[in-house]
Amino acid sequence: MTISPQATGAHCSQFSTQPGSRSKRWNRQELRRCGATGTTKSRNLSLRGKVHPIFTNWVDMDQELDRELEQPLLLASRLLEEAGLPWMSDFLAHDIFTENYPGRKPSCRCSFGSTFPGSSREVVPKTIVRHHRATWAVPEHTDEWLRTTRRQLEGKMADALTWQLDADMHREKGWVGYTCRHPRCELPLDELDRYENIEWWDRGCDEDRWRKLTILVATEFPARMAELRRQGKEHGEEYLLTAFMATMNILHELGHAVYWKDCRALTRDLREPYYGADLEMELGDSFVASIFGGWAPVPIKDLAQLREELEFSDGIAWRQSLSWNFHRLRPKYRAHYSIPVDYVARLFREESWREAGNNILRDVIRPRDLEPCFSGIGIDEHISVDGQHAAAALSDFHCVGQGWMWNRLPGAPFRIPQYDGYLCPDLDLPVATDDVIEEARPLPPLQPAAMVTPATPKLNNDNCDITAISSPFSPFSPSSLEKFPQPPRGRKMNNVTKKIALDKRREPGEKKSTHVSQIPRFVKVAKEDPDLLSPDKSEISVDELRCRLSQLLGVSFDELEKFFEASRCA
Repeated sequence: MTISPQATGAHCSQFSTQPGSRSKRWNRQELRRCGATGTTKSRNLSLRGKVHPIFTNWVDMDQELDRELEQPLLLASRLLEEAGLPWMSDFLAHDIFTENYPGRKPSCRCSFGSTFPGSSREVVPKTIVRHHRATWAVPEHTDEWLRTTRRQLEGKMADALTWQLDADMHREKGWVGYTCRHPRCELPLDELDRYENIEWWDRGCDEDRWRKLTILVATEFPARMAELRRQGKEHGEEYLLTAFMATMNILHELGHAVYWKDCRALTRDLREPYYGADLEMELGDSFVASIFGGWAPVPIKDLAQLREELEFSDGIAWRQSLSWNFHRLRPKYRAHYSIPVDYVARLFREESWREAGNNILRDVIRPRDLEPCFSGIGIDEHISVDGQHAAAALSDFHCVGQGWMWNRLPGAPFRIPQYDGYLCPDLDLPVATDDVIEEARPLPPLQPAAMVTPATPKLNNDNCDITAISSPFSPFSPSSLEKFPQPPRGRKMNNVTKKIALDKRREPGEKKSTHVSQIPRFVKVAKEDPDLLSPDKSEISVDELRCRLSQLLGVSFDELEKFFEASRCA
């Protein structure tokens, strides 16, 4: 007899009180009572405006199906602009493939990634760094990142993506969307994303190394909406939920495409990085969950039944995403909460967006009543009792004949290794310790600091000592300030007057410098420079300080020596 994961739930609950160890099936009456299904109110999808350029390049589009995708694409445009840009900016406003990118280091101490001959694995990030969460990310920085992201999405990114409906992939593969890492060019599904094919297409990329991608969307979404319209049900519940899940599918694939647009992402295993503190390697789900505050919409209907027919008459639900910020345990049974039809209808109503004003993210997009239970494990009984959401705890593992194994996507491990592979549902799970994962932190940028133009010293002929002069280490008046890049923090230097020698030490054969004093200018420091001062380094030699100050200030080495060389005249 085949054992289902749900069959172990009652047995498990008798022995374990560990959070996430109890299963709970969906209750149909509870779903109807919470407004997730069975509503009869007529609902109009009334969003207006322009579709974002990133979603406009569709090919081989049937006119009838194009009409059905209008509202889903308008909603996708709103969600991207109002809630998705911070997540996108970590890919588009920062180069994630540079050698000094903090996310290249494995965030889990148990991670040992393998490399493949001829691959670019050494430059592929393990984790995408969340810049907006940095303590130094002031509005001046974040606003610039968002502006850069908008330009990229409307320009190069929009040019790189081609969208296409596919009538075969759901029936043959069970896919509802797919991001192809090269142009489709009528290739069959089995030949998509072969390493050799991607590599061949990458050879023709421009100097910026951006790929041309084809994103496939299951034809079943607009086809089902068109069928419901022919039946006179375009104002009904199922039409609304189908349009919403089509939007989620489009945004999900965009979350994959923003990473795979770069040719440097190619590896033989085609593995993606984790995003931020996510515990699951799935950029599409990560992007969607970031929009809704840590929840990703999923169908309530069993996946096996969806494979036969893609329809959402059974309702949809929020699935909890797991983050190292809150979770040290992978629940055996993942918490799900039903999504009210009224909530979805509000997203498609133009008046809702207009009335929300500046509070769109909180008042329209994110499910505020679920905020208290995101950081927990298992079902929050208060949410279930309130009657706003029906709740279920669905198994996050499956039977493989020889035992129980955690659910996972092919080639995508769980971030905490102990929760990947086999498990025993009847036993409590070990809780991960705080030192298992260390999320990569963004490097702070060089900040402007005060600097003055070095003055020619006035010498006292009696003892060759230098009279008081303005120096980088002495007090100065605000009127003489110059904006200049400041290196990372090191040991503070006392405000002292330096002695300067008339005789300067030079290397053999070095000519006397005739370089005159010049006004400091902005100097761009290469990101890849490994010799920049580290915030954690408390000491530095004088010679090293001279060299680095010379690079940062853009002045000659000789000029700097005036402030460091000990006097030989004494």
